[in-house]
Amino acid sequence: MAAPILLIGDEDLAEEVRRGLEALDADVVRLPHPTDREVATAFERGDVARAVIVSRDDAFALRMALMVRDISDDTEILVTIFDPATAAELESSLEPCTVTSMADIVAPTLAGPCIDESLGAVSMDGDTPVGVRTDGDEIHEEPIELPHVRRSEALVRALLTPYDKSAALMFFGAIGLVVVLAIETAGGVIVLGQNVIDAFYGSTKTLVTVDPNDKVTDGPSWFKAFISLTMLCALVFEAFFTAGLVNRLIDRRLTGLIGRRAVPRRDHVVVVGLGQVGLRLCLLLRRVGIGVVAIDDREEGENVGQAREAGLPVVIGRGADPSLLQRLSLERAYAVAAVTDDDLENVSIAMAVRSVCPELRVVLRVGDGRLANETRSLFRLGIVRDVHRIAAALIAAQATGSSATHVVCRDEDAHIVHDDGRVEKAALAAVA
Repeated sequence: MAAPILLIGDEDLAEEVRRGLEALDADVVRLPHPTDREVATAFERGDVARAVIVSRDDAFALRMALMVRDISDDTEILVTIFDPATAAELESSLEPCTVTSMADIVAPTLAGPCIDESLGAVSMDGDTPVGVRTDGDEIHEEPIELPHVRRSEALVRALLTPYDKSAALMFFGAIGLVVVLAIETAGGVIVLGQNVIDAFYGSTKTLVTVDPNDKVTDGPSWFKAFISLTMLCALVFEAFFTAGLVNRLIDRRLTGLIGRRAVPRRDHVVVVGLGQVGLRLCLLLRRVGIGVVAIDDREEGENVGQAREAGLPVVIGRGADPSLLQRLSLERAYAVAAVTDDDLENVSIAMAVRSVCPELRVVLRVGDGRLANETRSLFRLGIVRDVHRIAAALIAAQATGSSATHVVCRDEDAHIVHDDGRVEKAALAAVA
């Protein structure tokens, strides 16, 4: 009889991995939240083929991995760790040890339908994005055709339709001041007969409220009235510019006016939820070459800071708020990916998207098989991905010694892809 697999973890994903292992006829010893003594007892009963530690909490997973290695020096460990730095250090320090994460496994299967409904996943061949689909026992890879990026058009759209209100105040305030300066300079040259330098100098003094242009006093009455109006306009524009500048200096900036953190207005994906899966999905789409904007309801969320450091634009608010969605140019987007860790919230987001843009493709993350079925059969809201079953299918296969490397989805089924190119249907479907 083969040695059992020790499975540690008490969350839904761990339960799905248990089902996957049993579907593969593996003997499983499950310890949801063990003490040192319980882990030691599991090893004292006989050989352990492999220790599998499954948790969304990196600290718990790390502690369990260290506990297992302290008890057994040579048992192979398969552990889920989200943080890349911790994962790399753990893999090199606890050999033999393999590190994966649910986010890394499922992000490609979510990115595929965000770009093209027929894609089962997306992978990177070096720096080249590749779309992956399967027709059963064969994998088909094809280049992803992205729209030609018109950088000048994207810049103009970002400037003229900024999402950030403080950026809008600062930008349009600055534009207004420049226009007032140009008008007053032209008036000084045409009406007062000044040369360009003197007219510009006098207009600048007026604009910064240092001293008025002395020549205006001797000018015609209508010109005095006109300059008075432009001065009042300049006062308003200065208030706009100052308010926007102060706000951007004081507040935490999660979006920008230009550059990488500018909210895209065309050919983009809106990702709602910046948990582990949402952040990985955003980074993968950015790497593929797709513009992305993330929505999260917590400004101090676990991954908002990481997204900011990575240059991802982040909007704070509820993804199910139609007024927020309307400001994100959904009519010109590729898709909306609802990937919060709350299944019902993702369904609410999908319904809100449908109310704003009925034809837009929606990709939903769910973690409950029954809800996934209900979502597909009753609401027809979008493309459903049961992330726990998808991740569990690969983790269970790897836990039994398989050479599986990644997952490709086709309809309700998850297909395991091996390092030699072989494809097999997972023991667990993507949606039960």
